[in-house]
Amino acid sequence: MCRLLGIYGQSDIWREIALAFSEQAESGAIPPGEDQKPGHKDGWGITMTNRDHTAMIPVIRQLGSARKGSCYRDAIFAASQPPGILLCHLRKASDIIPITLANAHPFIHNGWAIIHNGTVFDAESLPRDPRLMTTSDGSDTEHFFHYLLTRMQNTPSAGMAGTIARAFAAVETDYSALNCLLSNGRDLFAIRHYRKWEEYYTLYTYTLPGSIIISSQPVDIPQLKPDNWKPLSNNRLLRISGTPPKIEQIPIAASN
Repeated sequence: MCRLLGIYGQSDIWREIALAFSEQAESGAIPPGEDQKPGHKDGWGITMTNRDHTAMIPVIRQLGSARKGSCYRDAIFAASQPPGILLCHLRKASDIIPITLANAHPFIHNGWAIIHNGTVFDAESLPRDPRLMTTSDGSDTEHFFHYLLTRMQNTPSAGMAGTIARAFAAVETDYSALNCLLSNGRDLFAIRHYRKWEEYYTLYTYTLPGSIIISSQPVDIPQLKPDNWKPLSNNRLLRISGTPPKIEQIPIAASN
């Protein structure tokens, strides 16, 4: 149960967007019925493209709130130029997954990175290549990531979006949501795929000249007009690619 942010392309206000997003660590929406204050303070992380835009590389992962302290801000301002793709994650831990640094997102393997919002039950039962070694403390997201990587093996770039959509549709274990941002440093895939809590498991898009923003909930800064945030429908995958960026939308077969 988390907040996700992705920025694809070149934007003069990418730092402002990323910094404003960190405020959701303290104020971000939480699932309905939870007897807790808003916020996502159980860890955070950042990943971005390498210089050649051929892979995602780790930037930082930390415990606690991204809004408290200077580490998040320092990591954003350490980038010398706008990244081709930026992913930021604010974690609110599920009851069944420990709050440890090893369980903070993103998870990265062989140039691919994932950030996830939702809980996958019995995630370790998902079929995956046994050669993929776990690095977390039993993270459902890492198990799910390994499942996706296994399904994507040997898939050409042109067919990747369809393969990912079919992999999401084929998940048989129970889950609250599989909302994800997934990238290989070239394309950004945004997936909204939930089974409950429609008003919480949201994803929104915002189109700027030369860039596209994806966020679990709208980011509030003066440069972004509230009415320009567009909600993504359930059971949808977006592939964002190219310069200027273009969006390809692919339906995901609804699971039972």
